[in-house]
Amino acid sequence: MMSELAEMVPEEEGSKFLDLGTASVLEGQLRCLMDRVDELNQEAIKFNRYQQLVSRQQQDKHRYLQKRAQENAARAAKDEPALPEEDINKLFRPHPVPPRLNPMIIAGQINTYSQAISQFCSQSLAKLYITQALQNAKESNTNP
Repeated sequence: MMSELAEMVPEEEGSKFLDLGTASVLEGQLRCLMDRVDELNQEAIKFNRYQQLVSRQQQDKHRYLQKRAQENAARAAKDEPALPEEDINKLFRPHPVPPRLNPMIIAGQINTYSQAISQFCSQSLAKLYITQALQNAKESNTNP
């Protein structure tokens, strides 16, 4: 097969298909993948911070309502009027939800880079096995 290919394709063009010097392409793809993973990590940190703020706010609301209920119970025991109802949402404003579109896009980019790297490495391994078999065949022919 290789001899037939050598006859059909000029040597300069035929060698590029079995070129194993593909480290620069793989390095570039891995760098892009690392950048996207770092971005996704930053988005995860933002979301975790949001969850902590919401949890802390819920605890503060609960404590405020308990304290308010205790004060009203004490006032009722003294035959005083209860404290007027306040809008709890004015006291505890909800935190803005971090956008979810950007992390979703970044996750899609990570998936695309991962698939491209996997496909690229599969092709490189196939080239390596082909060239190894050709090298072994060449060595066995030269050492009878």
